Amino acid sequence: MTIDHPATIGIKTAELSEWLRRHPTDAQTLALRADLIASKRSDVLAFMPESDAGLRELASYLSARDQIILAGDAAEILAELGRRYAEDICILTPHGAQYLLSGAILCFPNRWRLDEKAGKPIVAVHAPVPEYADKLSTQVDFFLSRLRPGRSFMRSNWGLVSVDMLHLPDPVAPVNPFTDTQFFMRREDQSFVKLPESNAVVFTIRTTVTPWHDVPAAERQEVLAQTKVLSPEWLSYKSMTI
Repeated sequence: MTIDHPATIGIKTAELSEWLRRHPTDAQTLALRADLIASKRSDVLAFMPESDAGLRELASYLSARDQIILAGDAAEILAELGRRYAEDICILTPHGAQYLLSGAILCFPNRWRLDEKAGKPIVAVHAPVPEYADKLSTQVDFFLSRLRPGRSFMRSNWGLVSVDMLHLPDPVAPVNPFTDTQFFMRREDQSFVKLPESNAVVFTIRTTVTPWHDVPAAERQEVLAQTKVLSPEWLSYKSMTI
């Protein structure tokens, strides 16, 4: 994993054939997702009418590819996606020159709540992110508008957290990686695929949490180097301190 500054988009091409594929270690993650969907459904699932076309197109594609049944209303399709795939799945719907977060099954938020973001434009979803409105939003909007169906792109995001919970909607104690000893690296492998009929973008997030001492030494050094150059705003946003 390349450890970039968080203001770097760092999007790379990926194989569409590998998109939303099960990993050998997914069983425990899928069990947790099923439990969250059963016990916290209103927290992890949200949809607007605008998501319907994209969601049904995605369901049709995955049903045919993976030989599964994804049917019913929008809520049931999202719930079944959440039970079958380890990734969180967001439907981004074109709305003028922007995209809306119109639907999602989001079991593993990182200190934010889906019900506060659903239905909003991407720039509003990312409002707390330092530099997003001024520097990053134009790049993201341009990328989404130029994205073509039949291709997959990915990027990775990293952070340090004081707890090992995947379902993390609330703030947690900040981490100082130079003095703390018990903390975790939270990694998000994100992907983008545009659907050909609806033009919706499917944004997926595969989240893993690893004890700091189990992170490869080279990655730890890169994280520490990046942490040293983060602005106070970025440190606060990432719940870190130095």
